[in-house]
Amino acid sequence: MAKSEERLTKQDLIRRSPWLWEIPVSHRSDMRVPVRLFADDKLVESALEDASLVQAVNAATLPGLVSHVVVMPDVHQGYGFPIGGVAASQLAGGVVSPGAIGYDINCGVRLLASRIPLEAAENSLPDLASALYANCPSGVGVKGSLRLTAKELDQVCRRGA
Repeated sequence: MAKSEERLTKQDLIRRSPWLWEIPVSHRSDMRVPVRLFADDKLVESALEDASLVQAVNAATLPGLVSHVVVMPDVHQGYGFPIGGVAASQLAGGVVSPGAIGYDINCGVRLLASRIPLEAAENSLPDLASALYANCPSGVGVKGSLRLTAKELDQVCRRGA
């Protein structure tokens, strides 16, 4: 079965405690770490209704992961990574995934790649964070201060901000 068609059932989960469930690395051969879900029976059933736990299993295949992928009780399907999922990775050989934190709704997540060594930028990090926040619009609720026409939105989508 292709990964996109994969479905999980409650039988795929191991109950570790009344509130902790696990999808072991034996579930799929490419998993690097287990997936842990904090939920009661009702929330587990709810999580099985969409692709969020399959997305958590997919996240468990990323390089450099530390320990396990954690799924919070409010988990729901995201764009490749479940909303309510958490994963830590090692600096060397690991990944940084802004998609794991709701980039689709622009909840203030920022990712900046730079060749500047940490030591050279370390004293300026607070100012850099403030500058990014001031110059990268992010949503607050359902309305924002920046209004675009359909033509302007099309231009931003095609050419970038």
